[in-house]
Amino acid sequence: MTITRIDIDDEALAEAMRMLGTSSAEDAVNTALREYVARVERIAPGS
Repeated sequence: MTITRIDIDDEALAEAMRMLGTSSAEDAVNTALREYVARVERIAPGS
Protein backbone atom coordinates (compact mmCIF):
# COMPACT_ATOMS: atom_id res chain seq x y z
CA MET A 1 0.00 0.00 0.00
CA THR A 2 1.19 3.51 -0.80
CA ILE A 3 0.79 6.47 1.52
CA THR A 4 -0.31 9.55 -0.42
CA ARG A 5 -1.03 12.96 1.07
CA ILE A 6 -3.88 14.76 -0.70
CA ASP A 7 -6.46 17.42 0.15
CA ILE A 8 -10.02 16.07 0.16
CA ASP A 9 -13.21 18.09 0.49
CA ASP A 10 -14.46 17.40 4.03
CA GLU A 11 -18.15 17.50 3.09
CA ALA A 12 -17.68 15.19 0.10
CA LEU A 13 -15.69 12.77 2.23
CA ALA A 14 -18.32 12.74 4.97
CA GLU A 15 -21.06 12.11 2.40
CA ALA A 16 -19.04 9.33 0.76
CA MET A 17 -18.41 7.71 4.14
CA ARG A 18 -22.13 7.84 4.91
CA MET A 19 -23.15 6.44 1.52
CA LEU A 20 -20.49 3.72 1.55
CA GLY A 21 -21.07 2.80 5.18
CA THR A 22 -17.41 3.24 6.06
CA SER A 23 -16.07 4.51 9.37
CA SER A 24 -12.73 5.91 8.22
CA ALA A 25 -11.50 8.19 5.47
CA GLU A 26 -9.05 5.53 4.32
CA ASP A 27 -11.81 2.93 3.93
CA ALA A 28 -14.04 5.43 2.13
CA VAL A 29 -11.38 6.39 -0.40
CA ASN A 30 -10.29 2.80 -1.04
CA THR A 31 -13.89 1.58 -1.39
CA ALA A 32 -14.82 4.45 -3.69
CA LEU A 33 -11.80 3.82 -5.92
CA ARG A 34 -12.53 0.09 -6.14
CA GLU A 35 -16.20 0.72 -6.93
CA TYR A 36 -15.27 3.28 -9.60
CA VAL A 37 -12.83 0.88 -11.28
CA ALA A 38 -15.43 -1.92 -11.22
CA ARG A 39 -18.08 0.39 -12.72
CA VAL A 40 -15.79 1.51 -15.56
CA GLU A 41 -14.82 -2.11 -16.25
CA ARG A 42 -18.51 -3.04 -16.60
CA ILE A 43 -19.16 -0.12 -18.97
CA ALA A 44 -15.95 -0.31 -21.00
CA PRO A 45 -14.03 -3.55 -20.40
CA GLY A 46 -10.28 -3.22 -20.83
CA SER A 47 -10.23 0.56 -20.39
